[in-house]
Amino acid sequence: MKLTSICKIIMIAAIIAVLLAVAGCGSYGGADVYLENISIGTITVEGKPVTGLPTQKVNIVLKTGANKVSVSQSGSKTIIKLQPSCAVITSSPDGLSFTGVAADQVEIKWTTDNTTK
Repeated sequence: MKLTSICKIIMIAAIIAVLLAVAGCGSYGGADVYLENISIGTITVEGKPVTGLPTQKVNIVLKTGANKVSVSQSGSKTIIKLQPSCAVITSSPDGLSFTGVAADQVEIKWTTDNTTK
């Protein structure tokens, strides 16, 4: 239950960041979507699981050029739709899922843990 609330808060913060980025977009037509410090259970891109991640805390950049972001909720899922790319981010207790995003548009950056070197 607590993980779902945390995921929702993180997704709402990401949406606010996207909306602020869209307001300052350059001439390329949209903004990338940043999901920061995400705790993930499972990630799937176009239905294929991404495996071998060395940590559960990641920053994800979706290079979709979003101009419009729509957020909705269905049960325990938070659904984020990006326009004009038609990309969809689904966050649920099972993890994150991206559809409408090519693999080369997803960049995963692992967060650093200062306690281990």
